[in-house]
Amino acid sequence: MLGADAKIVTFEFDKWASSSGAPSADRLDVLAVDRTGRLIVAELKRDKAPDTVTMQAINYAAMVSRFSLDTLSEAHALHLGGSATPAEARLELQEWATEISDETLGPPRIVLLASDFGPSVTNTALFLFEAGLDIRLRRYQLYETAGGERVLSVSQLLPVPDAEDFMIKPRSSASTQAEARTRRERRATIAERLVSSGALDDGAALTIVVPAGVQEDRETIKLWLADEPRRATVQWRQDPQYPVIWSIDGEAYNLSTLIRRIITESTGEPPRTQVWGPNWYRNSDGRVLYQIAEAIP
Repeated sequence: MLGADAKIVTFEFDKWASSSGAPSADRLDVLAVDRTGRLIVAELKRDKAPDTVTMQAINYAAMVSRFSLDTLSEAHALHLGGSATPAEARLELQEWATEISDETLGPPRIVLLASDFGPSVTNTALFLFEAGLDIRLRRYQLYETAGGERVLSVSQLLPVPDAEDFMIKPRSSASTQAEARTRRERRATIAERLVSSGALDDGAALTIVVPAGVQEDRETIKLWLADEPRRATVQWRQDPQYPVIWSIDGEAYNLSTLIRRIITESTGEPPRTQVWGPNWYRNSDGRVLYQIAEAIP
């Protein structure tokens, strides 16, 4: 549920202490580490996530951000049980993430898993994500087949192209207009950051991919792109307004405008949801544009 790049460090961690040494009653559901040595804080909810879940997860992330590799090794040794020593637990963590150190541990990634999320949670999570916090919302659903087999499905709700559909909408028209301007500015920020930082070389080749969570006719779009490989290729240009050149016509496009055109031409219908372009373009390393921008200091 956390992904193939996550290794569990411990479950239900509660060995906190205040600066005075007093124990804390807080209990973190899952603490994990990815291949880069970065911590992952995960909160699991059996049903719909309560409105307080984001603050709860931020509190845990703040506490584990003070962990050292020694602290992490001690927690993992307790998780392994038996006669495992902190030194042995540390070696296991280093085998998983070869570059792990005190410096790689933070800031932690936050993952919230629940059967559903209300608009208050998704609104807060989207705000935190746009503010630079690595937070993910994942929804799980349990199905039972006709043969009695149980199947668990996990889908990521945030970040996805239509994440803004989950936002709580302001009531007044003036506020609605201000919010619309803010959303446009947020979508443009990624292209601006990529250009200003020089994270991509001018003329760099990018591939258009169909995100797993997009609520469009994914298979039709993928087949249309594969039918003519040039449809799925663009070149990067250092222009925050029109940063990609489509190989099909040699024209410069806004990130989301080109994706809207591709969806319309491939399906014969305009997009059914809000299009967030930075999630559709992948570089040679396999990272999409929002991930590249997210890593910029």
